[in-house]
Amino acid sequence: MRWRSPGEEAPAEYRSVGDADLQRESRALALLQERFAGWQAKGYIPSRAITPGDETTRLLRERGWTHWHHLFRPRQLLVHGALAEASAASNLSIEAKAACLLGLGRVADWNSKLSRWWPDRAGEKVIQTFSNQALNTLVTFGSRGVLTLVDSWYIRQHDTQIGGNGQVVPVDARNVANKADIWITDPPYADAINYHELSEFFLAWCERRLLELFPRSYTDSKRALAVQGTGAAFHRSMVESYRNLAAHMPENGVQVVMFTHQDAAIWADLTLILWAAGLRVTAAWTVATETPFGVKEGNYVQGTVLMVLRKQTSSETAFLDEIVPEVEVEVERQLRSMLELDDRDDPNFSDADYQLAAYAAALRVLTQYGAIEDVDIAYQLSRERKRGEPNPIEKIIADAVRTASNFLIPDGLPDHVWRSLAPEEKLYLKGLDIERHGDFRSGVYQEFARGFGVQDYRHLLHTGKANQTRLKTASEFKRSNLHGGSLVRHALYAVWRAAEMGDTAESLTWLRTELPTYWPHREALAAVLRYLAALEMDHWQQDAAAARLVAGTVENDHV
Repeated sequence: MRWRSPGEEAPAEYRSVGDADLQRESRALALLQERFAGWQAKGYIPSRAITPGDETTRLLRERGWTHWHHLFRPRQLLVHGALAEASAASNLSIEAKAACLLGLGRVADWNSKLSRWWPDRAGEKVIQTFSNQALNTLVTFGSRGVLTLVDSWYIRQHDTQIGGNGQVVPVDARNVANKADIWITDPPYADAINYHELSEFFLAWCERRLLELFPRSYTDSKRALAVQGTGAAFHRSMVESYRNLAAHMPENGVQVVMFTHQDAAIWADLTLILWAAGLRVTAAWTVATETPFGVKEGNYVQGTVLMVLRKQTSSETAFLDEIVPEVEVEVERQLRSMLELDDRDDPNFSDADYQLAAYAAALRVLTQYGAIEDVDIAYQLSRERKRGEPNPIEKIIADAVRTASNFLIPDGLPDHVWRSLAPEEKLYLKGLDIERHGDFRSGVYQEFARGFGVQDYRHLLHTGKANQTRLKTASEFKRSNLHGGSLVRHALYAVWRAAEMGDTAESLTWLRTELPTYWPHREALAAVLRYLAALEMDHWQQDAAAARLVAGTVENDHV
């Protein structure tokens, strides 16, 4: 264990578990055992069994946990139960007691066996169970004392007066019966997150107390009603939901759909679903919603696309081959508008956000037509496709991502040089641009590889770990993969030799004799070398200095 005395600047002290620690834990267990049965009967601590499911079964499989209270240490149950007991026995209003239930859920989230120990440069801390949307069992976990749970237990909310009448009604979207001018939905992402199962973590803590406070409520997660799956049944449920919402809005009504996914197949399915529901995409924007703690890091999608939908009124029919160039133009228009608004010194959009915008731009073009001659929407939604078997819409959306990838030219590279490069060269140079912005997520490389059409890029990587992915430097490549190498690969070899030798003589000789297109492409080669020379990452310092020398030598070379 690590200890630090309050107010002292002395370094942290590390101690092993001692007899006094074990005695305190035994005391906590004894206190819990005295209260356990009574607290469960009154609903102060969970008594519910864990229902097997795609997400919850792992708790039994990986740890043997069968009930929700198994996810907590005795000391954690003792603290949480004491808070629940005190709030239940108080003379607070129903609203205040309901707020205490919410606070209890927050406490459970931040103080369980699934709460991660999070070391970072700002200091080590315990973060919440749902720092991502999964029930991840841990080898080590962190626990919080009462004082560090204060921010979780007390909900500080500033009241805001809002005019008008409103109501909150939990209801299946397929059964909505009232009309509204605006519908806002955040649909399931093809089983990416099992919300219905994860909700049971919190329901287990409030099921009895919630029914006491609100007898007409329920504590069932409604698994049977969840829109699940990726096949025909999932598509049918989604179409029914959006078609019903469209039927319950006026002709000038709108829907706002929040969607977060980086898979062309899922976006293709969404296109077909919106079509079948009688909706079209009229506007879209990407906003940062998936970044925890305000830091842009982690191997996950960081942005959400907000799409504005209106009723489909077009009777126009298009052909697939006519739509492809329209999509390319719309993707470039969307990205250009985002780039014009972005702050170059403090960017609002990551490369992943721009690619998400490409998906949405493709949907805007596709859904503006009443029908596409080559696509039977009902058939495509009802058929069960094998893994890797695309539908015709998926190819168009994949082309949109490719357009976006080629449009996002790394800073410092001339347009004409970028256009002349091969897909693997573009992936490497774009990857360096990603690193330069402090992004080391493997998912970004995967997405750009798909965009550029590169099947295998593992030989370009120094490491492929999820949040530490980066490319090899020139000195890390050395002579590997040099045979038949491209202009960029030859440039990297020349940089390595210059770094090794301390001069550029050998590098220039190599480029002149081994790069067949040296003279006609000398300008492009110099531009690539200047791009490498401008890299400021720590692991590129030596090679960047060598690249500056080689670039100057190539620029001043003459026959």
